[in-house]
Amino acid sequence: MDRKKYLLDQLDDKIKSFGKDSDRHKRMYRHLRYGVFGLTSLSALLAGLALSMPEAGTVISVLILLVSGVVGVLTSVEGLHKPSELWIHERTTYYLLMDLKREAEFVLDAHASNEDVEGFFYRFQAILGASNEKWNRGIVAVHQQSSPSAAAAGAATTD
Repeated sequence: MDRKKYLLDQLDDKIKSFGKDSDRHKRMYRHLRYGVFGLTSLSALLAGLALSMPEAGTVISVLILLVSGVVGVLTSVEGLHKPSELWIHERTTYYLLMDLKREAEFVLDAHASNEDVEGFFYRFQAILGASNEKWNRGIVAVHQQSSPSAAAAGAATTD
């Protein structure tokens, strides 16, 4: 087995994976944020319309309630999925892996020793390990602390 080829193939796979996931979470974050911005503006416009058209006040009030409910749902979905945090986390790991690949392609030539390749492989593993640790420590732990039922479930499994 060619270790250099294996390392570069693994780097490519993880780079594609982190790139795809970060793009997906960026889109999700932006769609949710733009939706909240637009609906909040619509709610303010409807409130102004209700003041200028008192005869349609009841219908407009119901519309304001519906729009506010949808804003609440979008905000809750964003709070549960944490797309902005995931996007930043995945993009940071993506760039670290891109830098490592660029350096590996520059340094590892046809005469590179197994030790040189192993050094890059261990750095690759360290980046993935740090990413996983940050995920577990930062994003998942914060999510569990903000959710009483998740925190209780976590406490029940550690006892």
